[in-house]
Amino acid sequence: MRTDGPVVVALDGTTHSALTLRWGVDEAVRRRARLLLVTVVEDSWQVTAWSWYPIIGTGDVDTVAKEYLADEANVVEEHHPGLHVETRVLHGQVVPCLRELSVSAQLLVLGARARTGRARTGSTGIHVAAHARCPVAVVRSDLAHPTPTTAAIVVGVDGSSASLAAAHLAAREAWMRGRPLLVVHARPTIPDPFGRGSVPPLETADENDPTHRAAHSLAAKVRDAHDGLSVELALVDDDPADALVTLGVGAALLVVGSRGLGSFRGMLLGSVGHAVLREATVPVIVVHDAG
Repeated sequence: MRTDGPVVVALDGTTHSALTLRWGVDEAVRRRARLLLVTVVEDSWQVTAWSWYPIIGTGDVDTVAKEYLADEANVVEEHHPGLHVETRVLHGQVVPCLRELSVSAQLLVLGARARTGRARTGSTGIHVAAHARCPVAVVRSDLAHPTPTTAAIVVGVDGSSASLAAAHLAAREAWMRGRPLLVVHARPTIPDPFGRGSVPPLETADENDPTHRAAHSLAAKVRDAHDGLSVELALVDDDPADALVTLGVGAALLVVGSRGLGSFRGMLLGSVGHAVLREATVPVIVVHDAG
């Protein structure tokens, strides 16, 4: 996972962009990283050539986009004079453009574009999180559940390489922010494959149970790697996505791996990550493994 690239913040000029920008700036300051503000302008011929709408040149759109980013950068530099800020207007489709930038970034930040219906996050955020080559933060807020000053950072783990990477990133985030870390391992009650009933519940299993030992070992590793970090462990019998969304209500941040042990190798964003991105009410970071 890169620590030398910029924090890239994707803005689209909507009212939600102010929250996305503020979150990304805070992250860049914490990481002592460069800040790159970008906006994507879809090439007009891709949008209109197959329709009856007149094709409008991109010159004016480019100018407006550059001025918008320059204004935002000026405000950031005024409040954070030591922060190095760059701007860039990209052309093309949003997901491929942001994926290309993610190769050299240490974090990609974008807003959760609201959708009607049950889903809280639009498809753009889900697709970017799936295809990016760096951790992706999808930022949203829930006015009904403001973030308490003592709120923890919550990370889901299942032993997969992506979830282990997520645990280490979450621990670093918690340490930098001075917040506690809650490590969550959840699994549904499952039948014993040998026909002896069900696998013992996680909440009541013997501490010598392999799952318990592995989870406690991981919690100890991240605690030892970050001096003074408060780490708690939650082992729960529940659907992993439901458990993370529930325990994440009011959290400062939710962190998940891009793929879990139950996901097909070809599935870029596992079912848990997908569900958490759709349903969470707090900012979510999706972490990719090295595979």
